[in-house]
Amino acid sequence: MSKLITVFTQAYNVEKYMEQCIKSVMAQTYQNFEWILIENGSTDGTREIIRKYAQLDNRIKAKYFDQNRTDGTNYYIRENAKGDYIVKLDSDDWIDPDYLEKLIAPLEEQNADISICGAMNYIEETGEETPHEYGELEGIYQKQDIKENFIDMRFYMGTYWGKMFRKEIFGKVLPSMVNVEEGLRRGDNYGADEALTLCYLAECSKIAFVKDKMYHYRVRGNSYASYTIGINRIECYLILREIEKDFLYKIDAATDQNIIFVELSFWEYIGRLMKYIIKQNWTADKKMETISEISLNPGIRQVRNEWYNSKVHSILMENVAWCYMNNRESAHLKSILSLLEPGIFEDISDKTYEWMRRNQILMSYIIMGEFFYVQEYLKQIATADNVEYIQELQKKLERTGKL
Repeated sequence: MSKLITVFTQAYNVEKYMEQCIKSVMAQTYQNFEWILIENGSTDGTREIIRKYAQLDNRIKAKYFDQNRTDGTNYYIRENAKGDYIVKLDSDDWIDPDYLEKLIAPLEEQNADISICGAMNYIEETGEETPHEYGELEGIYQKQDIKENFIDMRFYMGTYWGKMFRKEIFGKVLPSMVNVEEGLRRGDNYGADEALTLCYLAECSKIAFVKDKMYHYRVRGNSYASYTIGINRIECYLILREIEKDFLYKIDAATDQNIIFVELSFWEYIGRLMKYIIKQNWTADKKMETISEISLNPGIRQVRNEWYNSKVHSILMENVAWCYMNNRESAHLKSILSLLEPGIFEDISDKTYEWMRRNQILMSYIIMGEFFYVQEYLKQIATADNVEYIQELQKKLERTGKL
């Protein structure tokens, strides 16, 4: 007899998409499933659509709440799912008809602990579908294979959907997620899918990749993922960095290459957050103040002290350059510059900093990391009036290996 699969979905104000999602599940070639479908107090017609289909098919186990709740859902699945396997489907997405059939096959036939497929991004604004950022992995991988394939696998780990989990392992890892989830909630709950997936993968012996792009992820302007970016995400980025590193050490995959990838990914997140702030319709001073909050965050400063190189400089450079060019008089500028070049700006004297700040050519070279030209330029502009400032700057450049 075929194994039961539990599909899990939460829905809130998705009247426009709910029917497409439901029809894609009802059209599955693998029919032995139950669908736990939670409706979270929608104010549109979502609840009525779910109720209609739940009356037509008893595999839909609809549960209705009066408010939109996003926490505690994994524990709800553990306590209520009757299936041997668990699949998550977002309420505004849809799946191909053979989605369940192809995902369960390697778990049943090859004893894999998780199966992962490719996905397509549906851009609602244009109606265009493009491949998700995943790679092209296919077949069975053992746990020890993660060491050599982590960078490619990492792109699959950021989502809960597009995967089939064994319920027994799923339930096993949840206790270890308690402190992680508490920290992520302080940062808008960003990264919860990745945290769960990594904790789960650490318990897997076999990982199956199905190359087919069977999951259709809807990209829309007002989705949860699109509007939660903000300064609170720093907490999540810091937690995810630690989770990724802990995962690599736990499975003996912490090669230099993999650790560097994790560190650069962290700084990419910080760079995107800074760029997001710059694009907001705020005053220049508010943007500078908010970016300064990032620069002064104790966790960010600790990471910078632990790991920082020229690639990180390149990631941050454009955003710091914007800050300098748009508001070089700001009291927040020095802390922002200190994030980019801590060895130069962190404890520089106020007089030397003010002299540097007023010299646009010098600052442009420093922000771009062109330290050969910094040295040549200092020779050209040296006078008796600025020799004190130049000497202090040169000492810092020498001490940090810039000259």
